[in-house]
Amino acid sequence: MLSRLSEDLSMSHLGEKLKPSKSAKDLRFLLDPHLTYDHHIISIVSSCFSKLSQINRVKKSFDKETLQLLIESVVFSKMLYCSSVWSNTTAQNINKIQSVQNFACKIITNSKKSDHVTPLLRHLNWLPVREQLQYRDSILAFKCINGTAP
Repeated sequence: MLSRLSEDLSMSHLGEKLKPSKSAKDLRFLLDPHLTYDHHIISIVSSCFSKLSQINRVKKSFDKETLQLLIESVVFSKMLYCSSVWSNTTAQNINKIQSVQNFACKIITNSKKSDHVTPLLRHLNWLPVREQLQYRDSILAFKCINGTAP
């Protein structure tokens, strides 16, 4: 149906020409017209990598537990914000977010870039992103069914 729309969807209001936007932001969540969540994921990944890079520079100042707590509270809270909305995004977007989790894992465990991340994730008791999204959606569905959801 989108292909049948004209290219120029602009309209005039009070003498000003209004053009449709490529994305809209609401509660720090970026929506695009096709609900692919590409803009939102790119924004999340960029912000999380920035924070992780800053943490990586000072990681020797913290013990492992404090470093893990810092990353989980600062980075993961941002990474998984509104995840129930965008969890149906493409595998490519999920992989981008997985790379954030992998980098965080390697910072905490002080691993090399070439080290395989799966055993490290298990050591930290972290689910991979895809499984974590499924887990969070399942918990939300359970709470909705049982009337305990907000």
